[in-house]
Amino acid sequence: MEKKRIAITGGIGSGKSAVLGILSRLGYACYSCDEISRNLWQESSYQKELLSLFPSIEKEGRPDKKLLGALVFKDGTALKKLNTFSHPKIMRRLNELMDKDCSKLVFAEVPLFFEEGYEKEFDYVIVVLRNREARIAATMTRDGLSAEEVTKRIEAQFNYEYLNDNPKYFRLYNDGSFDKLQTNISKILENIMKQ
Repeated sequence: MEKKRIAITGGIGSGKSAVLGILSRLGYACYSCDEISRNLWQESSYQKELLSLFPSIEKEGRPDKKLLGALVFKDGTALKKLNTFSHPKIMRRLNELMDKDCSKLVFAEVPLFFEEGYEKEFDYVIVVLRNREARIAATMTRDGLSAEEVTKRIEAQFNYEYLNDNPKYFRLYNDGSFDKLQTNISKILENIMKQ
């Protein structure tokens, strides 16, 4: 079996990290763009570039994530500027990690997957879907945001519910128990192994 690259994507609060966690516990090679982004935020050169792009997000000499989030989700131009700056850097690191990995199946959690046009870089895509109320509640708890702030972020993202059918795409519903989610993941893995 040749090495397969599998992206895990979905909207904010859909449960992408939970899915990656299950796959990791099952012993699969797993990478996260969010983790790569957190690592980049620790680098002084990245911080300097961010501050030169967005001087208003400076707090005590460093870029502030909350200030940046508030800025980009109310200003589409700023969001586009951030994505143009950060996404190529994140994806370059992700591809380096995936290239070095010798596993037959390599999974990566990739937010903004379709928005940024990364389909060609992966063999399969697992799209995590969850009802809107659950997504809002999960994101409010995780990020300390209001329902209004989360709703704005959901509306700024690609609508995964209307994704075209494609044999490369697997829809993974995260609207039940943890056990049900694990069962649904196992079914998708079986399908991928057969191909």
